[in-house]
This record gives sequence, C-alpha cells and structure tokens, in this order.
Amino acid sequence: MKKTTALLLMSMSTFAYSQSISLQNGDFVKGEFTVRDKNGADLAIVFADKSERWLLQNVVGKKEFVFEAEQTGTADFVIYPSKAEKTEKAEKAETAHYQIQILQQIPVVEQQALPEKYLSPTIQQLAEQLTEQNKTVRLDEFWQKITQQGLPLIEPVENSNQSIVTFLWRGAKQNVWLWGSPSREDHHDRLERLFGSDIWFKSYQLPNDSLVSYGFAPDVPSLPVNQSEQRRAILATLQADPFNPHTYPAKPKYPQDRFSYVSALKLKNTPQSPWLKPQNAPQGKLQTHQFHSQILVNSRRVQIYLPAHFEPNNPDLRLLFLFDGTDYVDKVPTPMILDNLIAQGKIPPTVTVFIDNPTTQARRAELPPNPDFAKMIATELYPWVSQQLGIKIAAKHTALAGSSFGGLATAYIANQYPDIFGNGLILSGSFWWKDPQQSSQFNNAMAHLYASQATKNLHFFISAGIYEQTILNSSRHFKDVLMAKNYPVIYKEYASEHGYFSWQTILPEGLLALFGQ
Repeated sequence: MKKTTALLLMSMSTFAYSQSISLQNGDFVKGEFTVRDKNGADLAIVFADKSERWLLQNVVGKKEFVFEAEQTGTADFVIYPSKAEKTEKAEKAETAHYQIQILQQIPVVEQQALPEKYLSPTIQQLAEQLTEQNKTVRLDEFWQKITQQGLPLIEPVENSNQSIVTFLWRGAKQNVWLWGSPSREDHHDRLERLFGSDIWFKSYQLPNDSLVSYGFAPDVPSLPVNQSEQRRAILATLQADPFNPHTYPAKPKYPQDRFSYVSALKLKNTPQSPWLKPQNAPQGKLQTHQFHSQILVNSRRVQIYLPAHFEPNNPDLRLLFLFDGTDYVDKVPTPMILDNLIAQGKIPPTVTVFIDNPTTQARRAELPPNPDFAKMIATELYPWVSQQLGIKIAAKHTALAGSSFGGLATAYIANQYPDIFGNGLILSGSFWWKDPQQSSQFNNAMAHLYASQATKNLHFFISAGIYEQTILNSSRHFKDVLMAKNYPVIYKEYASEHGYFSWQTILPEGLLALFGQ
C-alpha cells in the first residue's frame, strides 16, 4: 500500500491546473481534495490515453474521492475553478489554495480483504487454524468436542451478564435457516457457512436471562411462490437441534420425531417458572363444548377449565377468557399453571374459557379489531358461559387474555365492553396493526383509539420481548398512551421471543398481577 501527500498552491486563472500521478492498471486510489476558495472548484483525472473522468464537482472545503485506474501510465489530476472568468480582474484576484492528498494507492496484488472477525472466540480460533491440508482432521476434532459438550455453543462475556451464543448445524448442502432466532428483525436468520466446510453457524451476544426457543431448517427448497409463502417453506424442514437435550415442549408428544418439536436455549439466568411443573396440586376439570355464534354464523370449540372444588356461588371466583385456546392448552400448560397458583393461594379460583379459532382464516379476520367478533364474545359467549356454569362474575373480576393478535383483540374488546371485561392480560400484542379504514398516520390504531376516548375502568398487564422489535416498539407506545390516560398498567419487558415458549413463563406473572391476592 502506498500513502503519499501532494500539495498544490496556485492562483486563480482562466486555465486549469494539473498534477501527475503514476498508475498501474487496477490500482485503487483514495484521496482528499481541499479547496480554500468560496467559489469552489471541480476535480478530474485524465488518464494516459487522454480519457477524462470527473471525480468531484463544486467543492468548497474538503471532500474524499476514490477511483480505480483504468490503465497503466502517468495520469493528471486537473483542477477547474468553478467561476473562472477570462478577465484581467480575474487574473489579479487573490491567491486561492488547492490541495490534493493521496491517502491510499493499493495495487491489485495487495487488494485482499482483511480476515473476517467472528463474534465467537471458538469459531474465530477454528477459522485461523483451518487449512486445505488439515481441514478434514480439524473439522472432525471440532465436531467431536462440540457435540460432547452439547449445543448451542455458549461462551461467557467477561464483566457482563451476557453470553455469546453460537447456533451450529452440520452438513447442509444449500442453506440453513435458524427459526425462532433472537434476531430483532425477522425471527428467522440464515446461517453462515465457514469456508465451504460442513459448519453452518450464527452467533449472537445475548443477555443471560433470555427466553428463546429455536429450530433449524436445512436445505429449504426455493419455490415458485411469493415471498410470504417462501418464508413458510421453512416449516417443511424445521426440526430440533440434535445436540441440545433441552426441548420445547419439555416432554414432546412424539419424541422420536425431531420434526414435531423444537429446542430451548438454556442460559445461566434463563427464568425457570415454578408454575410450569407438577406440584401435586388438586386438579381442575376441563370441559369441551361446541359453541355456535348466530352473529358470526360459525361454530368453534370452547374448552372450559373449572378449578378444583368449583363452587358457582363462591364470591372470590374469577373468570378468564383466553384467545387461541387450543394453543394455551397444548403448547402452554395453562390448566396446570392454574392448578398450582390456586392451590398455593396465589390467585382465587379462576374459571378459564379457552376460545378456539374455527380456521386460520377466521383467526386473521376475527382477532384484529372486529366489531362483530367483539359483540359475539360479549353478548353471546359470555352469557352462555355464565348460564352453563350458573355464575355471575363482576367486570372487575373478569379478564380477557391473549398473545399476538389475541393481545390486540383483548385490548379492543375490553375497550368496547368495559362493563363486562375489566382486565386485560396482553402478551406481545400486535399493536403495530393499522386500521385499514383509518388514515395511514395511525399505524398503532389501538393507541389512537384509547387516546381519543375518555378513560374507562380497565386494568392491564402488558408484556413484550426485546427480540420482537416491532411489537416491542408498538407496545411501548400503547403503554405510554394508557399511562397518559391514567389507566392502571403493569408493563414488563423480557429478553424473550415471539412465541409460546416465552409466553408460558410470562402468563402466570400476568395472572398474579391482575388476580393475585
């Protein structure tokens, strides 16, 4: 690499000024052009064959320029004062100063990128050691060591409550995607291949209390579909990490099928909720019903949890309606959570209604603010549950709960029917939602709705995760609006993802916040 400095001092004239530079074809040149004249100047370079290239125009002060030499030979930098005039007055003008500095001149033989620095010290060390001659041996040694200690690879960060976490996959041919990754943008990240080897990896620096589940999707096929459907193709090969003993669910229904579950990241301070484990608590009963709505003209499964020793006339009874009901029975052990909390006297006996979605399409239509769906919940389902069980629960003891679109529905229905539902438990609510009927300025339509109305008698528990950036930002906005309107709000942020693995830990905290005694 060459680094030189050339200094030109010249007076304004009607002519251009030049300075020579010796070039080899392909040289990379970086420099600075300084003009101490308020009228400015242009800079060009003329190569050996007299072809000209303009580098900068109308410069006042200092600007950088870069170019690649197009041929070998002597070239000339040419400076043109921007407002030169062919007059005697111009030639007698005050001295103007122009300066050209060559900061870098790198010939082709030296144009090699610096070695990449990897976040993981282990990956960095391996990258420095690998050669074509020892690659096979080194890789075998690496995988033997790594798989014995288990994955993902976790390396502590000194003087920090964080770790470098490296997710590793062996032997894919085309690509590997990390599903449920702690990426703050897309929830899916593509793994990098190390020097064409059988190592695919992705590293992050994470807080030690992170709540993250993940899976790998190797060799995802490229399909003739739109971008959204191509993203869903990840599910075709999604599977658990074969070298991580921690799974989600903790006890998979089909443990022999690695495609039927994913893996759980366990760091030093990953929260371990005591409510997710059996505690020999008296068990409630789960009833299954088919509920038909005349308003929506559809039917859905509704499961009702009755706490142990259920008494309809118990004045302490609480009532909870939970959206995405099947998932909160199958993916989140909500009945066991309720059993444990009730048995230890942490919350009063709580009847819970798990509301299913008739179809995937119905979920997309019903859970984002939908007046007909809200009316169905308040004027059909609520009275039906009350009649079926012979209960009458006050609004202050009744809550709606949900995650994602279910959290959005919770906020909307509570707003529309505060005399029935006095509490909202919201996990990662989709407050980014924009009402298609409103102006584009209201991206957080729910925050706008609450801001535009008088304060109602509602209480909220709201959570969001740092690995779901859009939801995190919009949840903060909604929380700020509620607090400005003097709503009682308990708001918490977690080092968590957008998914049931984290929601199962946060749900009992929301129940304690709203129903705790």
